[in-house]
Amino acid sequence: MKVICILCDEPFTPTKSQARKIIKHPHKIQICDACHDRITAKVNMHRMEKT
Repeated sequence: MKVICILCDEPFTPTKSQARKIIKHPHKIQICDACHDRITAKVNMHRMEKT
């Protein structure tokens, strides 16, 4: 199964657990691991700045 990331428009192959979630809930937004890691790092950085 190939899925296209909505942020970077790159196709990626989801893990088995991600594929199961996509099949059950196709209306949810899917992002690749690289974009997920980038967003997580930025959120954590913002949280550290607030404290």
